[in-house]
Amino acid sequence: MSPDAPSFVFVDTPEALTAACEQLRQANILAVDTEFHRENTYYPRFALLQVASRDACYLIDPLALSDLSAIWDVLCDARILKIFHAARQDLEIILSEAGRLPLPLFDTQIAAALLGFGQQIGFGNLTQRILKKTLPKMESLSDWMARPLNRKQCEYAADDVIYLLPIHRHLEELLAARGRTDWLDEEQAVLCDPEGYDTSLDTVFWRVKGVTRLKPQQLAVLRELAAWRETTAQKKDIPRRRIVADEPLFEMARKTSLTLADMTRMRGLPGGVCKRFGNELLDAWQRGMDCPKEDWPKPVPRANHTAGTEMRQELLDTLVRLRAEEEHIAANILASRQELAQLASWGGNRRGKAPAIPCLRGWRRKLVGNDLLQLLNGEVSLRLDPETALPVIEKMR
Repeated sequence: MSPDAPSFVFVDTPEALTAACEQLRQANILAVDTEFHRENTYYPRFALLQVASRDACYLIDPLALSDLSAIWDVLCDARILKIFHAARQDLEIILSEAGRLPLPLFDTQIAAALLGFGQQIGFGNLTQRILKKTLPKMESLSDWMARPLNRKQCEYAADDVIYLLPIHRHLEELLAARGRTDWLDEEQAVLCDPEGYDTSLDTVFWRVKGVTRLKPQQLAVLRELAAWRETTAQKKDIPRRRIVADEPLFEMARKTSLTLADMTRMRGLPGGVCKRFGNELLDAWQRGMDCPKEDWPKPVPRANHTAGTEMRQELLDTLVRLRAEEEHIAANILASRQELAQLASWGGNRRGKAPAIPCLRGWRRKLVGNDLLQLLNGEVSLRLDPETALPVIEKMR
């Protein structure tokens, strides 16, 4: 299918779905996207499935079709490569609906990040940069649950998959030319693991804002509060923030005593929430307080800023930025400021093993991690080139 003349078939009957699947299963590569709403629910409300091959584009209506097993069989066929952009939420929907992931896959947002297009480039921006095609944005906030969908909505939805195919081809060629195909496999490993989509009630508290500032017993309390919130949000199918926001949970976890009266005076905790859920929150708080000491969560180790940490961090950051420029990739993809802070702190005494951070694993370690360690060990240095007056990395003799 030519991106210059996009067309689509709207599929809202079992017969049309059968015909679409017969054609799609003959392809060796498919572009896939979904439209959904999640603003007012815990679980995404699945509104539309877009699938395109090189020859056809189908907009499949899950609101009109009670049985989508045929298309799930096609998308989960291991012989067919599936192309997504920013796949995480699409995969979450497919896993929920189909009970399996559509593997193998290729995420163009991740591939673009590895090629210097930016860490989380949007699909419209990527289409403009690679294909020199400007996609309309008018329907980005459409109500995808409403029926019938109008022509502009359908064209917008179709564009999201039709242009994915030439973008994939361009990115795939660049990855191969720069020897980064295995980088993509490594970055996509989490996406391809079904267990990564499970919400563990025992660990969800780590997502609460401010969690790293809490002590072990406070973390035990927060664990119970966050688990209660998650379970309640799931049961009622509403966003967790609509149950209780992070800030009140954090404040409750810090308290050494708590009553209903205390909760009614908390900022960010509406009176209706206290009336409706107050006793349940108190029970969860008490469970955390009663947790045996040996079962308290261990706090995330804080960086112990040894003498010279800030200066070491600046040197590490300079090295990362130099390597990023050499490799035409965003510096924060190679190593975050937080990672460099941990590494700089450890570099002050180098007791025990180096911190287990992403820049010291896999392709990042080969590209920049080993040099960072060598810089801390005095095995490489940074100096100014006398001709360009720019910093360069130099091996010590």
